[in-house]
Amino acid sequence: MRIPSMFKTPRHRTFDYKPIIYDEQKEKKRKLDELVEAQKKGELSDEVRQARIRKILGHRMSDPRFDRKRQSLNQMMRLIAIMAVLFGLFWFLLS
Repeated sequence: MRIPSMFKTPRHRTFDYKPIIYDEQKEKKRKLDELVEAQKKGELSDEVRQARIRKILGHRMSDPRFDRKRQSLNQMMRLIAIMAVLFGLFWFLLS
């Protein structure tokens, strides 16, 4: 038999937690299947088509090779701008 107490003694807690498992490949396949079905039925709207194109172009923009090309282009433009400013200063000082 327990002795009555003023304070509540801590007890273990039970949780009803069911983890949600996310499978990326399964989700991609499901979305692709839905798009294929919609395309077969002719229900693919212009907004969906534009969103798909944006998604494809977005992946291309985030490609590391594209990023390197853009960086080298920026460096080249910066070099040309600096050379033009230096040439202009040199021309101004000599004339």
